Amino acid sequence: MTTTIVTCNQKGGCGKTTSVISLATALADKGYQTTVVDCDPQTNATQAFGVEAEDLAADQYTIVDAYLNKRPADLIEMHFPDRFGGRIHLVPGSRGISTVQFRFDAQINERLATQEITQIDADNLKDEQRKRLKSSIESLRGKRDFVLIDTGPELGLVMTTSMIAADYYMIPMIPSGFDLKGLKLLLKAVGQIKERYQPELSMLGLLLTKIKRSNLDAEIREHLTSIFTEDEMFSLGISDSVRHREATLYGKSIHEHAPGEPASQQYIALADEILTRLGNPKPLSDQVPATAAVEPKPEIPARAVGE
Repeated sequence: MTTTIVTCNQKGGCGKTTSVISLATALADKGYQTTVVDCDPQTNATQAFGVEAEDLAADQYTIVDAYLNKRPADLIEMHFPDRFGGRIHLVPGSRGISTVQFRFDAQINERLATQEITQIDADNLKDEQRKRLKSSIESLRGKRDFVLIDTGPELGLVMTTSMIAADYYMIPMIPSGFDLKGLKLLLKAVGQIKERYQPELSMLGLLLTKIKRSNLDAEIREHLTSIFTEDEMFSLGISDSVRHREATLYGKSIHEHAPGEPASQQYIALADEILTRLGNPKPLSDQVPATAAVEPKPEIPARAVGE
């Protein structure tokens, strides 16, 4: 069973990329085949693998190909056989992803202008465009245990398509009043996506990041319990640490850069908590080919979005 998780928050600097890389590599280290999909125009997740998006080989596809050329993710993936037992993979990012919305709109407007399609055709085409990432990632079903999607700081097409492609969403956020203000709009978008495209999209949890252990941090966590249930919030948070910035600079995961230190151990504990929430699935490599029905998706307590 393949589980796709998107980290989403339109606020920048909240630890989305750090969480994706640190969680993905923790899962890979535990024996799970894991792919990171870099949908952030800043391509920070790609850089965290020690790869520069601008220096990719001419024949290496990127995330843009999933959108514009309908390329399956299994043909875009980069593999790292010498890291985490060869269980970590990357769909590399591209700064060109920031132009995808413009290109999609231009294609539709041109066909409307030439009367090649009707407005209803245009609406249907927009829906198809929003599902292209999901279609691309479907090629990894049954080949990867986890697919983790990193998104940019904008609640636009890319984040929308990433949530459509996901089974679960996770919200990393800094204990800050500014982050609280953006939650309402994000949860509204989640509700719209569940209603129109992905009714099975479920909240995996809210993760507090860059915690400084101040009284304000404690007050904000207490306030969040009035918005989310305890089950919807991860029991631990991630402390602010320069180790994460160092790891990105060196093109390593936190587990390679600072093994055994709190910055690494916190994400290992987060991986354990997520596995528990998902029913402790066995890695695909440990599973005997199924002859019975597919096991249903684990249930996480539902919430009324926007409450």
